[in-house]
Order: sequence, then structure tokens, then C-alpha cells
Amino acid sequence: MRDIIKYLIFGAFRVLSVYRFRRRKNRDKAIVLTYHGVVSEIPPGEDWFEYRNFVTTAQFENQVKFLLKHYRPLKAADLYNSSANIAGGFLITFDDGFRNNYRHAMPILKKYGLEGCFFITTKLIGTREFLWTEQVTRLLEKTRKPKVEINIDQPRSYELNGALQREQASQAIRKQMKRLPSVQLKKVLAQLKSQLSDVSLKVGAAEEERYLFMTWDEVREMIRSGQHIGSHTHTHPILGTLDEQESLEELRLSKEAIEAETEQPCLTISYPNGEKEDYSETQIRQLKELGYRCAFTQVPLYNTGDTDHYQLRRVNISLKMSMPIFEAALCGMV
Repeated sequence: MRDIIKYLIFGAFRVLSVYRFRRRKNRDKAIVLTYHGVVSEIPPGEDWFEYRNFVTTAQFENQVKFLLKHYRPLKAADLYNSSANIAGGFLITFDDGFRNNYRHAMPILKKYGLEGCFFITTKLIGTREFLWTEQVTRLLEKTRKPKVEINIDQPRSYELNGALQREQASQAIRKQMKRLPSVQLKKVLAQLKSQLSDVSLKVGAAEEERYLFMTWDEVREMIRSGQHIGSHTHTHPILGTLDEQESLEELRLSKEAIEAETEQPCLTISYPNGEKEDYSETQIRQLKELGYRCAFTQVPLYNTGDTDHYQLRRVNISLKMSMPIFEAALCGMV
């Protein structure tokens, strides 16, 4: 019911030309979109929560068509080149490095002559591992155990009876873990793995569409196909929780891996999670020292020629965005 009400409200805004007015008002600015994955379809019977940050190929192509109708395409270099005119432009970016980016997103981008910007978690390229955040969600969603006990600030028990409780536990635990120093985060993850050991943390054959990461051969093919590859760190930590040396290693190792494997300079990065508290002046200084030219946050909404190149703004795109809600998101109304 809530989704239907939102659809009707945002659909009415379209009829009333609210979005047209907002686009005209902000025509001197650029919009950068954050995607994570594109799948052919959501498998029947699967919980939407597992695919919440993904879109289908049909959604993605319709969104690309919309963007081309109302904005003009940009390239990654336009966002760090001070002389570039980015007014009225859009850039499509992807975080993490899933193989479905290669299989489903890249062909659509090529079809419309677009350069997408793909930020990859280098340690996971070519593996069958899960991101640590998705390990948490997977453990909680797939276990047959009725509850889990976690000790972060204090011991707490989470009931896992039914999809809603599992989803709530996942959101609550991940939110707390994202603020932990790396050593403590690893301890909490170990607690989860120990208690919920009935769940496999290797990507199975039936899960490849959703979870498998690209190989380096696929990364190189994306570059040959006109796509841009940037860093999403080496192991996907929240950089603001790391000490200075840990942060430097994450940024350095990722950049070196990309440059060694692609024989191309790595000049761009997106901060994992990307909210304002997830990075600091320490990371900005380190990025400059290492030779990165720009960094993308997950702070909305618009960019101008005056936006700090190491704090570029993006808007996140998710599964439940119908076209009226997608249009509203690009106008800063969601």
C-alpha cells in the first residue's frame, strides 16, 4: 500500500510538471547516479530485500533512455577536469564490481554509446567471496537458527523468526558494525559466523547472477569496450573507521592492483558506504598523495564546477524506484 501511495503522489508531480520545473532550475548542475547491480529479472519467490540495491535490465534501459532525453552524458574525466563543462550532465556509476555489471549493464551502456564508471573492490575480483556487509545479511537471512546474540556495546539478542525479523536484524547489526574499528568489526563478524555456521559463505552456482564478482579478464574487456574502471578500496572497509596506516593501505593496494591488471592509471574512487561520516580529511589527503584525481561520496545530490573533486555527490538508485520515483530522486524529492 505504501509503495502504491508513493507511486500515485510522484506520478501526480509529473503530471503537474514539478519535475520539469526542478530540472530547469538545476540545469547548471550535474547528476551522478549510483548503481550496484543489474539482473535480468528478480527470481520468483526471492525476497526483494536481497535485491534492494539492484535494478532489472528493463528498468536500467528505461532509466538510461530517460537520462538521455533530459540530460547530456558525461565521462568520469569530466568530473575531475576543472575546465570541463558539466552543466546539465549525468554520469552513471556502479559500486562493488559484480559480474552482472559486465553481463547486463555494459551491453546497455554500449548500445547507447555511454561510458559508465565502475568502482571495483579489488580483493574480491575473481573470487567467490561475499562483501562483508553481504556476509552479515546472508548469515541472518539463510540460517535456520531462531536467534543470534551479538556483543558490540553490550550483549543483545535478535530473534530470527520470519523475513521481517531477519531484515530488521540485518539492518540493525550492519548499521552498528559500520561504525566499528576494523579489529572489532572482524570480531563481531566472527561471532556471527560461529553462531550461524549452518550458512555457506561461498557463492554457489545458483547465486552467481546476484553475487559473483567480475574476473580481471572481464574488467579488462570493460575497458576495451569504453568503460571506466575506478577503485572501491581493496576490501570494502568504511574508511573513516580505519587508522591512518590502514586507510593508506586500502587506497594504495586497490590502486596498484587496478593499474597492474589493466595497465591503465587508476584516478577515481568511490568511498564505501559514502556518507559524510564514512571518510575524512585524512582520506582526502591520502588520495591526493597517491595520485587519485577525484572521489565520489553517497551524499546527494548535485555537482557543479565548484564541487570539491574529492567529495563529489551521487544519488542512489534502487529496485523499488518506479519511473515517477526515479524522476523524483533525480530532482532531490525522495
